[in-house]
Amino acid sequence: MRLTHAQQSALTLLLLGCASPHPPQPVTPQPVANAPVPVTTTASSWTLGFVAGTIAYHITRSGIVESRLDSAQRRETSANSSHETITLEQTGDTIRFAATVDTFSTTTQGPTTPPQQTAALPFQLSGFFTADTIQISNPGITDQCLSVATSLITDIHNLLPRFPRSLSTTSRWSDSTNIVGCQGTIPIRSRVSHSYSVVGEASYENSPVLVIQRADSIHAEGEGAQQQHRLLLTVIGTGNATYYVDARTSYVVHLAVNQDTDLTVTTSGKANHFRQNARQEFSLVR
Repeated sequence: MRLTHAQQSALTLLLLGCASPHPPQPVTPQPVANAPVPVTTTASSWTLGFVAGTIAYHITRSGIVESRLDSAQRRETSANSSHETITLEQTGDTIRFAATVDTFSTTTQGPTTPPQQTAALPFQLSGFFTADTIQISNPGITDQCLSVATSLITDIHNLLPRFPRSLSTTSRWSDSTNIVGCQGTIPIRSRVSHSYSVVGEASYENSPVLVIQRADSIHAEGEGAQQQHRLLLTVIGTGNATYYVDARTSYVVHLAVNQDTDLTVTTSGKANHFRQNARQEFSLVR
């Protein structure tokens, strides 16, 4: 049996922003290409200072999903890259943003290559965030099941983290993210609980950065239809992320996210189990 269109759509290239009912467990960060190495410095505390302005990122994503029963015959690989620009404005305690995707391309290799839900580029959305939440202003955007929309919303949650203003080498904190989006044509509700810790300082492109690690615990579920049959999707797993942050502006200059999840696709009373590995990297375009 090959992966069906709906089963392949569970390949979470867009890196779910989701959480688990269980506390996040420590996850060993994966190495990042050309990433700075934290170094011992005299600084033991930092104060993040937000600066309004426009920032742009080059983003790459990759993922592998394979059957738990027969990985040799049922394996899908995908890759995606995009260029996104975010404009930030602050009014009091509220930060408003406008985000634009001007390039977005995806390639898939495997037994099936289903058609993708596409959107005209450039694709834009706007919203605002406070210390507690991020709100998307575009009405009904998640109802359209556009991969570029789900990707951009998830990217905003990653690139605009709610870090405490004052941090030290002993800082530890946690929060969670909820996202309503789509995988393929399946509506997905996802939640991830995040556990953060400060590592220290490093040098990135000859500039000092603050290194922050994040451990994730992931849970997501969705429901759709496949040839008039009800289809259920559940996702459970863990992940990790490493942030490199400019303390002067609070901008993320580099971010690497890894996820390892178990997928269960149930249709016609039969459950199919898959293992997925996904990776995402954000690089600030200077």
